[in-house]
Amino acid sequence: MTSPFPEIVCTEDTLWGSPRVDGRRLAVGDVVSIVHDSLHHALDSHELTLSQIKQALSYCSMLQCQADNPLVFCHNCSLRSKQEGPLDTSDLEEVISGDSVFVKGENFMFFGSMEDLLEDYCGYDWWIIATDLLIDLRNELPDEPTLQPTP
Repeated sequence: MTSPFPEIVCTEDTLWGSPRVDGRRLAVGDVVSIVHDSLHHALDSHELTLSQIKQALSYCSMLQCQADNPLVFCHNCSLRSKQEGPLDTSDLEEVISGDSVFVKGENFMFFGSMEDLLEDYCGYDWWIIATDLLIDLRNELPDEPTLQPTP
């Protein structure tokens, strides 16, 4: 049976097994995030095709990752924070320096407050955003052409 998402793969040796665009180190969640900012930015700056974008959005909106059971979910997805459990902040320190706020630890730095870090760690429900994007972009992301039988 042919996968409805041939351009989306999960391989242990790339991105820790997260669902990603085949041949790229770009997770499905990253694609949703980039397209959420700008479809044209995704096409131009990230050199994604309309097919890759549509497959990533569809894969995410259908929560296909749960069926595929990757080693880890996308790094910015709420499913991953649930998978990994609560963030251990015991060795982290929030530092305020002038107008800057950051959190630091051994081999770790986050630019923002501890509250921002915890919010970012919880991730986003990308499948909801992906569903909305598929609706909003339905004219820009046309259906794949179907092969017509030869007469």
